[in-house]
Amino acid sequence: MDPVQKITSILLECLPIEVAEGLSKEFISKKIESPKDSKMGDLAFPCFLLAKAMKKAPPMIANELLAQVEEKVNQSELLEKVIAAGPYLNFFISNTHLAQIIPAILDGDYLNPEKSKNEKVMIEYSQPNTHKAFHVGHMRNVALGDSLSRLYKYAGYDVMAVNYIGDEGTHIAKCLWAYQNLFDGEVPDDNRGEFLGDLYAKADEYLDLSAMTKYPFPDYICAEITEIKEHPNESKWKVLKLNAGSTTNTVVCGGDGYEIGNKVVYAMPNSKLGGRFVIEKDMKGVTSQGCICSEGELGISDQKNKIFILDQNSTVGTELCELGKLEAFKDTTDIVELWKSRNNEVSEVLKKLEDKTSDIQKLWSETKEWSLNDFKSIYSWVNCDFDHYFYESEVGESGKEVVLKALDEGKLIKSEGAVGADLEKEKLGFFMLLKSDGTGLYSTKDIALAQLKFEQYKIDRSIYVVDFSQSLHFKQVFKTLELLGYEKAQNCYHLPYGLVMLPDGKMSSRKGNVITFSKLKNSLEKHILENYLDRHDDWNDEEKIEATRTISVATIRYGMLNQDNIKNIIFDMDAWTAVNGNTGPYLLYAYARTQSVLRKGENVNATQIDLNLLVHDAEKTLLTDLGNFKTMSERSTVQNKPQLICIYLYQLSKNFSRFFENCPVLKAESDTLVSTRLALTRATGKVLKQGLSLLGINTLQRM
Repeated sequence: MDPVQKITSILLECLPIEVAEGLSKEFISKKIESPKDSKMGDLAFPCFLLAKAMKKAPPMIANELLAQVEEKVNQSELLEKVIAAGPYLNFFISNTHLAQIIPAILDGDYLNPEKSKNEKVMIEYSQPNTHKAFHVGHMRNVALGDSLSRLYKYAGYDVMAVNYIGDEGTHIAKCLWAYQNLFDGEVPDDNRGEFLGDLYAKADEYLDLSAMTKYPFPDYICAEITEIKEHPNESKWKVLKLNAGSTTNTVVCGGDGYEIGNKVVYAMPNSKLGGRFVIEKDMKGVTSQGCICSEGELGISDQKNKIFILDQNSTVGTELCELGKLEAFKDTTDIVELWKSRNNEVSEVLKKLEDKTSDIQKLWSETKEWSLNDFKSIYSWVNCDFDHYFYESEVGESGKEVVLKALDEGKLIKSEGAVGADLEKEKLGFFMLLKSDGTGLYSTKDIALAQLKFEQYKIDRSIYVVDFSQSLHFKQVFKTLELLGYEKAQNCYHLPYGLVMLPDGKMSSRKGNVITFSKLKNSLEKHILENYLDRHDDWNDEEKIEATRTISVATIRYGMLNQDNIKNIIFDMDAWTAVNGNTGPYLLYAYARTQSVLRKGENVNATQIDLNLLVHDAEKTLLTDLGNFKTMSERSTVQNKPQLICIYLYQLSKNFSRFFENCPVLKAESDTLVSTRLALTRATGKVLKQGLSLLGINTLQRM
């Protein structure tokens, strides 16, 4: 029996019945941990988890349970002893049992995958958009999704890894518009997906009003305050007269920091302010014809009440956008018209794409293939495979059909012409699935995709690896699926994750600091080759190339996975590529070190092994680590946290280093001890290799 399971059974037997009934084996086994100081035991149970149920202090609980637990431990061949250490019960595993992990690894089935659970799990991840560049941030999703797929397969699940490609939408219309209007040259032979991403970024800039003017607020004009009076019914407000050029208008204002003669920003009725239309409004007996804008409303500062004052040389009646024209647009007569014209052209491209029969379909199909080729090349480099690809363009129409059918069946409702799910009882609001004009949304397609997964692929569980910003969306999707009658909707799970940042902050196309995949790959390989592999004059080019790729992939995968899923992480190439530290290269080095020792001891008689000789603290710690591998891989799967495997492997590597430094292997006191320590080294290497494979990392025989 596994030590964790044995301890779990003992605890459940010794706890008061009313307490034990409220705890599951799974709960207790998850809470059993390794003490930071190995001298305090091999495994520990924190009794503060029982404090509420037993209504006692954790140290008191540990001492009260000790006698009963000790009696059970003494009857076990697996456990040596147990002690109470503050709020913990610390267990020592018998040396005989610890050492049995070596033959289990070397000659047994310890490292084999678990038996089939007869449960089909679909893991959807990556989900890149065509016509956009694949960048370092996308690698976190790939690393998480692929590692989860490996963990679930290892745990005995029938896993189907799938990708959902975003191959339609406004971003594609922008890219193709830029290709037709802003590009005049030769399409590159390589990295064509990134080429499209550059076009999209260029289009985004051309279509952004803030790239033309420092005041990107269409329909706002410059007005002059000509009169200020007290409001007759509200002391906090003033009544202003504005000269707006062709008209004189009355505005009620609750802001401050202005006086007669100031030039201000005037939002007229029917213009938009903060996403809402400005209207004429009765303000306690005085009609306000629009409003003047504060610095906060314009995004200039966080002062919501301080009215923004324009330069006194500003011309009354002039559009604000024109007043703020950037140098490159000084000669442009009307930048708002230019901006609207460009966006209208993109809208026309989008209509043609949605029409499915226009002449632009050929260009869409050809350029989409450029992106897909880039994606598949990236997945190949990073050792990632998919069993199936879904495409957004394939589920749009079927999504509408599903929604309309559900509406007819009374499962969905209409609200202001839009169709959606009433999720108010679940505090999830109204989940829109069709706009009032019948247009579908991402939500429409997600419902259709889920239906396809359940009905065509007969899955039992569905895991979506998507960034944390979509958390509310997936809560709504899963609850809507329940409304539509999908019982397995309760087996849908959204794995959220945080952003990938740079040391100087968030990546931004506008700032030009986005690290595309090709830049990432090239810089990683250059750094690794120059800093670690160029000194190996005895290596041929082929071995250097393979080692460079392996270390690069280990760097990026481990760096992405050795983090709490939900937290933002900072990509720092120098830190992530360090051979000394908690990094992918360090783990590769630890494995290569085991293989180096084994090569040097390849002529030693491997049959002369006495496991009872492994009594040094460093040996016992290493044996304990090896025995915990299956428990940690199971926990990592159940909790959907590859990070737990990272933590485990780093600890194993450090403890192997400690063993290597304190326990001579090839120069041990006897031939039998040499063979035995070589066996321990071989077992450690096998576990490291298996653990790294669950992270999608290949190993190297030497570094």
